[in-house]
Amino acid sequence: MDRSPLAALDANLLVALDALLETRHVERAARRLSVSPSAMSHTLARLRALLDDPLLVRVGRAMAPTARARALAGPLREGLALLESVIAAPPRFDPARERRSLRIAAVDFAQALLVPALAREFAAAAPGVDLVVLPFGSGSAAALAHDEIDLGLSGARTVTGLRARELHREPFVCLLRRGHPALRARLTVKRFAALEHVLISPAGAVPGTVGKALRKRGLERRISVVVPNFNVAAEIVASSDRVLTCGERSAAAARRWLPVEIVAPPLPLEPFPLSMFWHERHEHDPFLAWARTRIEAVAAAA
Repeated sequence: MDRSPLAALDANLLVALDALLETRHVERAARRLSVSPSAMSHTLARLRALLDDPLLVRVGRAMAPTARARALAGPLREGLALLESVIAAPPRFDPARERRSLRIAAVDFAQALLVPALAREFAAAAPGVDLVVLPFGSGSAAALAHDEIDLGLSGARTVTGLRARELHREPFVCLLRRGHPALRARLTVKRFAALEHVLISPAGAVPGTVGKALRKRGLERRISVVVPNFNVAAEIVASSDRVLTCGERSAAAARRWLPVEIVAPPLPLEPFPLSMFWHERHEHDPFLAWARTRIEAVAAAA
């Protein structure tokens, strides 16, 4: 590859040239840049050698720019202004001035737990930001990598290639319809395994956390219905003898609008995590960094 002529260029030479062309005076240019007149004279000599042009020539007691110098003056000033804008500190971030969308892929539980409160937060602090929430699925990690979405909220602890932060851990409970026969006596592990189960899984995956815990005890369960979201699962439980193992908050919400009961699982189940994911290149994006702090705050208050 050809080497750029800028590779070995001292940018201070361009700053000095700009000062010399504007002041047309070595001493005044030196004062502007807080250097000695002799240093500025040496810089002018370097510039003349670099550009193969006298640049400033004496006319009487003053100095006048050459034709080459006059042609350079405008583009040089524009170029230096552009470089200054590149390295200048960005303006202070103000969420109230943002006009954009925040695209989040979230699992069903995260949508119910965080999105209503997050929408209120954004309406108050960033009214120009549109909140777009999509289901978190098998393609969401790739979508994050390709900037199709900004943040992901799922029950995974880590996702390869993405930054992660755990927001919440939710205990499991069992949801059954009011009057379910299993509620007439203590729900043992064997009686629990013998019931028909509903599983929430957007990808249709089985056996899930409960299945793995039962298998460790030498038991199997039948998953007779797999659905992608909680509301449908809760409706099924309310009108059948099936059981759903789900997050405690989701179950409590369902009990407010459905004839269902909540009981503790008959075997220990580790609470499931809710984590936030984003791509590393957005680690220092002011808006997305702010949005992550707001999501963390909402999760902590949930």
